[in-house]
Amino acid sequence: MERWKEELLPLLPTRVQKVLSEISESDRLLEIRLRADRPMQLVSEKHDRIVFAPGGEPMVAQEECAGILSTLCERSVYAWETELSNGFLTLPGGYRVGVSGRAVTGVDGKIRYTAINGFCIRIVREHIGAAAPLIPFVSERGQLLPTLLISPPNCGKTTVLRDLIRTVSDGENGLAACRVCVADERFELCGSGGGRAAFQVGCRTDIVSGMAKAAALERMLASLSPQVIATDELNTAEDASAVHRASGCGVTVLATAHAGGFKDLFLRESFRMLLQDQVFKRIVLLSDHPIGSVAAVCDGGGGELYRREEST
Repeated sequence: MERWKEELLPLLPTRVQKVLSEISESDRLLEIRLRADRPMQLVSEKHDRIVFAPGGEPMVAQEECAGILSTLCERSVYAWETELSNGFLTLPGGYRVGVSGRAVTGVDGKIRYTAINGFCIRIVREHIGAAAPLIPFVSERGQLLPTLLISPPNCGKTTVLRDLIRTVSDGENGLAACRVCVADERFELCGSGGGRAAFQVGCRTDIVSGMAKAAALERMLASLSPQVIATDELNTAEDASAVHRASGCGVTVLATAHAGGFKDLFLRESFRMLLQDQVFKRIVLLSDHPIGSVAAVCDGGGGELYRREEST
């Protein structure tokens, strides 16, 4: 049985388990979407399909959602309150579960979700060698260059970054081995929610998990003497400022960000300072055909260095 089935199926209702247990690994399932009083949606590399329970019934009823959330939170929703306030929780193994429902802001300013009505479960997989095609583009004379991986969702940014971390940490594919520190804020990059990495991230890698990126980067620089710092999903101006400061300390920064292309990235105000100062020497656009493949590469100033020819 595939790893994700062993780890996720016991947390879900029996009828959902039955359908998912029959999914072939060749389908490369990416997301499981459960919505109250509606069918289940399965998103894979090959298709997007809707699945009803026997008799055409919804796969999950509204009254079941609170119980599902409780199971996902190990029977202690309160303990996961901080993560849930951001609209998601991350299970051991790096599986992110987005939640939908009514959002309420308390007197303490925290956002809490009530009347949960949906879950988006992202399947995480390890792909050893996923970063190999990038190495000629993101290195010079055996030294890894500061690199930003971009793409729309579900194109393999995290998977490729994870393998790039492993590659430089172990000194493979012609790269000089380096001390790597990973800011794994959401436990997805290293699957470190249980206190140790669930994936191969290299023998010279240290992980700080569950802490905001900006705070983690500062602590790693102060106490772990990294040569390379890696983090996933830069979003805010605070994230960008922290990366900018880290680059000024003589470390190589690896990161990912959501963007449909180079132009989208250059239009985002939070990235403007990073791009103007060319903090990243390489920006790589990934594609989902196949997932994680290199679609295009530009230098830190936006000059295009490579674009894959599309087959006709």
